[in-house]
Amino acid sequence: MTSTMRSIINAVSLGFIVLVSAGAQNQPAQPRVEQSEVLKNWSLFSEYQKNGDCNTAVPYGWNVVRMDPKRFKTLFTKMGECYYNFYEKETDAEKRKAYADTMVMLYELGIRHVPDRASTYWLSKAYALENYFEGKELDAIAAYEAAISIDPKIEFAYVDRLGVLYVKTASEVPENKQKAIELYRKVLEADPKNEVAGDRLKRLVSDPRELIEIAEKQLATAPNDIEKIWNAAQAYIQAEQYVGAEKYLQRLVKMSPQTSNYWNELGKVQQREQKFKQAIESYEKALSLNPALRENFLNITICHRELRNYSAARNYALRAAQRERGWGRPYMEIAEVYKASVEDCIRNSKGGDWSKLDINDKLVYKLAWDSYTRAKNVDGSLGNEAELRMRELSTLVPSREDYFFHRDKIKDGKIELDSPCYSWIGEPVPVPTLR
Repeated sequence: MTSTMRSIINAVSLGFIVLVSAGAQNQPAQPRVEQSEVLKNWSLFSEYQKNGDCNTAVPYGWNVVRMDPKRFKTLFTKMGECYYNFYEKETDAEKRKAYADTMVMLYELGIRHVPDRASTYWLSKAYALENYFEGKELDAIAAYEAAISIDPKIEFAYVDRLGVLYVKTASEVPENKQKAIELYRKVLEADPKNEVAGDRLKRLVSDPRELIEIAEKQLATAPNDIEKIWNAAQAYIQAEQYVGAEKYLQRLVKMSPQTSNYWNELGKVQQREQKFKQAIESYEKALSLNPALRENFLNITICHRELRNYSAARNYALRAAQRERGWGRPYMEIAEVYKASVEDCIRNSKGGDWSKLDINDKLVYKLAWDSYTRAKNVDGSLGNEAELRMRELSTLVPSREDYFFHRDKIKDGKIELDSPCYSWIGEPVPVPTLR
């Protein structure tokens, strides 16, 4: 870039900066701008910028900014790209700073004049403050926070930048450590498989009890703040102190009884505490508020299984299977119900003596085998898991000899179960054709 061209660019941008900072109230009335002039300058700017000739492009871009800054949504982004190009090529520190200042100013203009893209411009401003300036970390944090407040679903990479800055500035602003913890915890709530967030949180908190202490201190400053109560509940969950978690979740469902997520978390905590009846009630309440919580059908299945309500457990799993084609997990859970029923019968009706395993028990194990088979046929991703479970049952299902010795019980290809342990099943068991 020639020194003459730099002077032109700096003069144009400096003049506009002065115009903006002076305030519109101090400016004389501006003549009406001809749209043809706006379009001409935009066309020239776009063409030169697209071809990489930012030296020629930016004066036309500044003309568009001056004449009609709201007209073109990509104006400030493209202008920012040009000044980044100048910044990257410049070696003089003072001039680099001037270009970085101009980038930030352009993003601020974008926030003002293109409100539907404000989040993007806040992110651009935050990134520039973080990377092109010294000592602007707190300003960058404020910009990242503004972007996330507008669009909570922005890419994790930007959320992570905010978290890194929180940690970096924690010695200067102690509460930023807690902000980092809460930030990464929210990420993991939405995406439990996010390894980066998980690793960051582990480094921040080596002892889960520290999370509880921090959350309790935060809550003490605003005892009725729903978000702080939720954070306290999550801290107790992470520390696997479910009694404390349940206490706060019970408060939340009273404060906001129509929030399905609170009921759902309460159900999970009660299940971990082995309060299965209460957990079922909480899961059902969450389902009534949000029928899309399909996993709750399986959670309820597991709770009923633990309560030895095998018929109810199977019914909930069948309801889950009917909700979505191609979902094999409900059939895996049905198999677990059948297995639990056999183990219960051996333990409570036969004194725990597995040598008393009879044809009825084996037939129920066959029902479990069949359900595993159906699971892998419905959902190929469960193939390996189902095959492993089936191998575990291979010596427990009826053999050909078992079917031969009980052939008098076979009617229409099925055998009726005649044990009181399995009256809940309510149907005969299909058997293979004997040859």
